[in-house]
Amino acid sequence: MLKRITALALLLLVGCSSMSRLDIAPLADKPYDQRLTIAIVDFQNRSGDAGYDAVMAGLTGAFINDLNGTKQFRLIERERLSSVIDELSLSVAGLTDPETAKEVGKVLGVDALLFGNLSSVTYSTNKQTIFIAWTEGEKTEITLDARLVRTETGEILATGQASAFVKSRNWVAFGFARLGRKTDRVSTIQQALEIARQQLANSVASGAP
Repeated sequence: MLKRITALALLLLVGCSSMSRLDIAPLADKPYDQRLTIAIVDFQNRSGDAGYDAVMAGLTGAFINDLNGTKQFRLIERERLSSVIDELSLSVAGLTDPETAKEVGKVLGVDALLFGNLSSVTYSTNKQTIFIAWTEGEKTEITLDARLVRTETGEILATGQASAFVKSRNWVAFGFARLGRKTDRVSTIQQALEIARQQLANSVASGAP
């Protein structure tokens, strides 16, 4: 009887993984002449951990593609914004100053600037025991946020926030037999970022005038 119970427990403890469901609201294409012209500032790591700087590479470029896919905006090339920042000897932080943003807006010919952040990354583990076996679970959750600011007035036109998680679980029996393996932290963060990034683009686009 004990053997049967143990076997059943092990079947229930098979390693698995899961992640947030991508939930995007459908948007009607906005006529091109009615779309705001915007420039997207490089996403900043505001998580409080500089170790996550490495996962920021490619985030802004991918977000631009996501936002362009919503067909709600006219987007300025990222290189043009970088060129103006260099030309005016500015930093990304300097763009939050209303007068500076206004000047950049005039030079670029944009209606608004979009600022985005990696606002948090949380990692947690848990353990559940059944008879002589136990499961080891890991969960990585990230949150992104963004705000769209009109360059002429400093008015916030839209905001958005999106969170996504990736979970994994494997089992250990007798203290040495293991099914599944430890997840790669960078890989799980990238997976969560991809989901949150697309949802954030949809959120900002749906809330923009």
